Formats: sequence, C-alpha cells, structure tokens
Amino acid sequence: MQSRPVQENKPAVSQAAPPPQAGPNLAQRRLTQDGFTPDTRSRQAQSLFGGTPTPYQPLPTGTPAGGTSAPGGGGPVLTPNPTVPVVTTAPPGQAATTVSPQVQAALDDINAYQPASQPIGLASALKEHGSNSPEDVAFRRELMTALGPDRVAELMGHVSAMPSDGPDIARTVLTAATEAFPVADQGKLVKALGPEMLGAALATGVEAAGSPDTVGRDAALAQMQGLAKMVGDLSALPAGAPGQAEVAGALDRLKNNEQFCKGPGVTTAAWLVANSGNDALKSSFANGYLEAYKADATSLSPEEARAVAWTLGSMTPSATNGLDTLLALPQAERSGFLTALGTAPEGAGAAPELKNTGVFFQQDVQAGVNGFLEDVANLDPSRFPTGQQQAARELRIETFQKVSLAVDSPFFGDSAETHLALAHMFEKDTAGIINASADSKEPLMDIEGKALAKFFDHVAFRGEAGRDIVMEAVKQYLGTGDRVGIVDTLVEGKGDVEFMKARGNLLARDLGFVLGALGVGSQSAMASLDSEEARKKAIVTVLGSLVETAIEANPAVSGMYSKIKDGSAGEVSVDKVFNWLGEHFGVTTEGATDASKEGIQTLANVLIHASWRPFFGNDALQGASPADLTPLYELVNGGVALADGYVDPNLNTGGAPRN
Repeated sequence: MQSRPVQENKPAVSQAAPPPQAGPNLAQRRLTQDGFTPDTRSRQAQSLFGGTPTPYQPLPTGTPAGGTSAPGGGGPVLTPNPTVPVVTTAPPGQAATTVSPQVQAALDDINAYQPASQPIGLASALKEHGSNSPEDVAFRRELMTALGPDRVAELMGHVSAMPSDGPDIARTVLTAATEAFPVADQGKLVKALGPEMLGAALATGVEAAGSPDTVGRDAALAQMQGLAKMVGDLSALPAGAPGQAEVAGALDRLKNNEQFCKGPGVTTAAWLVANSGNDALKSSFANGYLEAYKADATSLSPEEARAVAWTLGSMTPSATNGLDTLLALPQAERSGFLTALGTAPEGAGAAPELKNTGVFFQQDVQAGVNGFLEDVANLDPSRFPTGQQQAARELRIETFQKVSLAVDSPFFGDSAETHLALAHMFEKDTAGIINASADSKEPLMDIEGKALAKFFDHVAFRGEAGRDIVMEAVKQYLGTGDRVGIVDTLVEGKGDVEFMKARGNLLARDLGFVLGALGVGSQSAMASLDSEEARKKAIVTVLGSLVETAIEANPAVSGMYSKIKDGSAGEVSVDKVFNWLGEHFGVTTEGATDASKEGIQTLANVLIHASWRPFFGNDALQGASPADLTPLYELVNGGVALADGYVDPNLNTGGAPRN
C-alpha cells in the first residue's frame, strides 16, 4: 500500500486531498447522516454513535457497524495481540514520517472532532479495526505510532471528563498502546489518565471479564489480562517513572473501596495483581496487609486474607513460592490468617466475593485461593532457611486443619478443587498431620479429631475428586495389603517394652487417632448421604479399600472391584461388592446387607474394626507377652478416644455418636 506524509498532531483538519476510498468510512457515513460537515470551526464534536455531544460529552453507547458492542457500549472490545513485534515509535512528541492512506483517513476522522472529543474518534477507529487479524493489528500499531505517545497522552488527558464511557475509551486506547508503545511510553498515557479514571477503567474491565452476560467475554478477558500485565510492567519501572504513581493510586482506590465495584475492591485489585506477571508487586501487595496485620490483629478481613493468599499463590514457582512471608508471622497471627480464609460474614449466606459478582470472577477468586492451598500442599520444608523449616511443616499441618474445618463454608463450598488441595496436603505428610493432631501437648492438636474427621467425611466419603488420593495415603500409612505401614510396625514390635518406649507408644496412639477420626467421618457421611447408591459407593470405595486383600482374594467380586477402582464399573458391580462385604463380615439383615443409613453405619464400624485383625494373627501373637500386648491395645483404644471423645473398654473402632 502506498504511503504518504502524516497530516496529524494538530486539531485542524488537514487540507491535503483525502486518499482514494471505495466509499465513506464509518465515521464519515455517520457524520453525513446527521447533517454535519468535517469543518470543526462550524460545529460541535460529533459522536460516531449518534447525537450531538458537547466537547466533553462521553462516548454514547451503541453498536456500530463492524463489531459487537461491549457491555458499556462503544463497539467491539479491543484485545491485545502480543504475538506481533512492537513497532518502533517516532521520537517523543513527533509522529511517524509516512502512513498508509487508510491510517491517514482515520487521522482525518479523528481531527473532525473538537479537541476535547478526539479520544472518541481514536477509540472508534481502533474498535473498527479491533480484531486480531494481521491487517487490523498492523492498522492499530500504525495509527498509534503515527500519533505518537505524547499526542495520545494529550488525548487521554480529556478522558477524565467522560465519566460514563471514559473507562471503555481508556481500556481501548491503553490496549492499543500495549501493542505499539514501549512500557515507558505507556506510562505517559496512564499518567495523563490519572488514578481515578484508571481505577474506573480497570474495575469495570475486570467486572466485564468476569461476567457471563458480557458479549465477547473472551475478548474482554484477554483485554484485561493485557492491561493487568501493563500494571505489572509499569510497577517494575524505576521509581518515579511516569504512570507508576497513577497505577499505585488506582490500586489503592480499589483496596480502600473508593472505586465502585460489585465485589470487594481488594478482590478486584488482587485479580489485577495476580495477573500482572510482577512478583515484586505481588509480594508488596501481600506484605502490605500482613505488616498491618502484625501490628493490629483485628485489621485483616476475610476477603483481604483471601486476596493475600491469591496473590501469593500466583507468584512464579520458586523454592518457597512466597510462603516465607507467612512464616514471618507469629503463630497466633498465622493461625488467624488461615482461619480467615474460610470465613464469611455471619448470616451473609455467601462470601462477599461471591455475591453480586460474575460467575467467572467468582471462579477466578476461588481458583486463586485454591492455587495457594496447592502451593502449601507441595511445599518442601528442606528448601526453606534452617530457622523456618519447622514452621513450614506446621504451616501445611495447620492449613490442612483450618481448611478441613471450613471445607463446606460459604467460600470453599465443598468444591472439587478444595478437596484436591486438602487431599494433596494429607498425601504429602500423612504421618506428620496425624501425629501433630493426636499430640495433646502439640499446639496444633486436633481436639476430638474434629478437623481430621471432617476431612474424611467430606473429602473421602462424600466427595470423589480427592477420594482415591486420600485412601491411597491411608492404606500406605496403615500398611494395607502388601504395603508396609504403622500396623506392620506395631505387630512386629509385639508390645515389647523397649520398643514401646522408643516409638511404639506414639505409633499406637496415632493409629487409634486415625481410626477414630475415620470412624467419626464415616458415621457423619453415612448420616448425610440421602442416596442409597451414594452410600454404597462410598463404603465400597473408601472402607472397602481397607479390606481389599480379602476382596481381591475372592474371584466372585475381585474383577468387579478392580473396575470400581478404575472408575469403569456401574451400579451393578457396586451393589454386588457391597452385598459381599456385608455377607463376608457378618453384617446382614434377613440374609441381605442393610443399605439404610443405620445399616451402613454399622457396616462402616465393622470394616474399620477389621484394621485390628493383624494384631491377632499367629505371627503377631506367637512369642508375645500378654502383659505387653494389653498396654498396646489400651494405647490404641486411647488414641481412638482422643479422636471421637468416647471411651470403650472393648476394642474401640471409633465413630461414637456425639451429643
């Protein structure tokens, strides 16, 4: 395409002859239709979308030809295309020397507006070429380069006087700037906008990206991800760079709820920071709240705690994943922070982030916090400084306990993602979680096993996302089948006094504690599951795994059980294995396994009781002293009582009802 000299950087209309065109463009058609000439000396500024605005009237809403309207009107959402190399701009304050006829026509159209309304013309031209086709990307970059960053910044200075549609104009022009200008020049535009208009543009943009009602939501999301990265890029510039103060001011307006948002402003700010790609900004955002929290333990709201968790969870993977920030908190404050993650205002019925906000925004918030939980699950204490390694272990244990107790809270909502994160925590440190929970002198003692029991109840029995992970960890811990675990160690020790002193006492207590919690969890789940098929499947897949050696040894059900484990079995197979369990373990009513809530609760206790069987095998008893075995059994019973609050003089299996 032939190039020609630029006729821009001044408000008057160029006197050069217009380039040949197949017909009038969108702006010219609308201007002619409404009876205006392109002579700015004899008219007010004319919007592309109808009406006769004053020089400061915001862009009216509507759907121009050539694109789908964004939620606030003004045409298609302009999405960044980072795959095309950035065009080198002209020196500051100067335009490129030549442009294509198409871009020159757009410049002429922009000049047809009064100076204060020229941002409308620029945004309209950009939206008219808003796709990611190579032609439209090239047009946008050529147009922005022709204007130059200083001229565009001058236009952006007028946008603050357009409260209704200024945010949409700002997002459109800033998105084009991220394609065409270096970061430092993007800062000039942001500086000209000011923190108030920037905050409005970002807040309404995040809202549109999170709403299922947004037409072209994927484009709106891509646009805001690009602008969030711009926020991160500007924050990374040397101190005092243009745009930095405005970015900080816009985020502060959100955090302080000075900018209207449908959800908490801090959560909108967290969305931007989490998507910024700037770990320093994320760390600063989180530390600001945590430092205030250390000074005043009442200063941190639940939504602020979740915003901190989200930003920490979004950091680039590293040795500590930013979790060392939490380890610097005193234990009491760290405990309070973890409790706050699952807290919602009393009587609210939902966490503030999940009320009156778009479903995709809600999913982002929950995914962000669950991502943090996965980081906690996967932390490696050995990669932390020596003085923080024990605190890192405790962080995972306490996070497991606090979130297990809040797993069905209005925020976590028993989601599959939360179940998976908890399952991964339990998998990574099964023995550590059980031991700390059972230790009555441990500050992390799980009183009456409430956290562990609720974890088994919701994650293993009721939910399915983390069930297999949990039960594989339990089987490994106990030593089910050909695995070697805590039961094997205790059986081999035969209650020997020296063995019990060295480690057997603790192992016996811990065994009882996990059995007690498993029993309580099973009773609660079976009482809550109204579906008979769901109860059967939970018993077969969860507690059946504790006796899988017996199941797999029976050819009548072993094949069906294998299909149940790999997820390919139907209800018929579940029914047959369930009935076999009742028959094999003697829990039947009139020859049939009782699938009622009460019947399955009885079967659950019997299956957990089967964990005692190895202690009464020939190998376990041969050569053992009864005087040694009795204290061993009592210690296991005592551990069960720690978890369920009920002392049974017989062999205790847990699951005692609670008042």
